[in-house]
Amino acid sequence: MALTQDGWFNDTMIKALSNDIALDLSDTTPGVFKGALYEVAASPNFSQANPAYGTAPLDSDESSGPGYTAGGEDLTVTGFAEVSGAANKIGWQFAEVEWTESTIDAGGLLIYVPSLSNRAVLLRSFGSEYSTADGVFSVSFHSDGVWRQVLRNAA
Repeated sequence: MALTQDGWFNDTMIKALSNDIALDLSDTTPGVFKGALYEVAASPNFSQANPAYGTAPLDSDESSGPGYTAGGEDLTVTGFAEVSGAANKIGWQFAEVEWTESTIDAGGLLIYVPSLSNRAVLLRSFGSEYSTADGVFSVSFHSDGVWRQVLRNAA
């Protein structure tokens, strides 16, 4: 499967919600989470045990080129809360991230936690591949967050 959809890594979420790993989605310390760019050829396995950046299948198809360092950039959480004005919906928000003077192709962003053995959390698909040629590759997140989830139907 190519990079065509967004997805949480099931094992990470199950272990986090079972308190088997210490995953604090609200930690605003820069670098607790990292974002690595991947080409559309990437084939994530959202059901794998212990998914991690740098291990199969996330050990291939990472973007590369001038202005990009393997492993990506530090991310900064700006919010993990109920979305303002949208009852019953939560969002996970990050500050914009950029790769300057870059020449790269990318079709998605892997969010992972270096302090948890590079554990993969979420992969966002951009919907198609985007490129830069000695320019700025910027990932801006929706105002509702990188991830939004309805928790229940409105009463």
